[in-house]
Amino acid sequence: MFEAPPPRPLRTQLLRFGVAGVLGLGVDTAVLYALMALGLPFVWARGFSFVAAASFTWAFNRRLTFAAGMSVPPTWREWSHYLLAMAGGGVANYTVSVATYQWWPLVQAYPVLALALGSAVGMVFNFVSARYWVFRPPR
Repeated sequence: MFEAPPPRPLRTQLLRFGVAGVLGLGVDTAVLYALMALGLPFVWARGFSFVAAASFTWAFNRRLTFAAGMSVPPTWREWSHYLLAMAGGGVANYTVSVATYQWWPLVQAYPVLALALGSAVGMVFNFVSARYWVFRPPR
């Protein structure tokens, strides 16, 4: 039927998850700019670009990052769980970046630190939720 490949080491999964994120940013940006060029307001274009980027990273991560746990074909439920997990990471990213900017004078002087800290927390949240919830191996 559909046989899963052997498990990948954690380090390999993290690297591939990072690659998926960078490529997903490219998808996100391209879709956002294309929709805005077609006249869609930013708020709507951003929603569609998020779904496009998250869908791309779901497919990438399912096939290349967490393939060892995938002994079944993809489902709408798995895709929706992935979108929810990535939105959760976005909330974590935003919360950490805003909180550190408001309460840490060094970050107020260098706002890029707020972005970096928020992104790091969001990526960890997204990786853990993808690995242990969305793409967890069957029991």
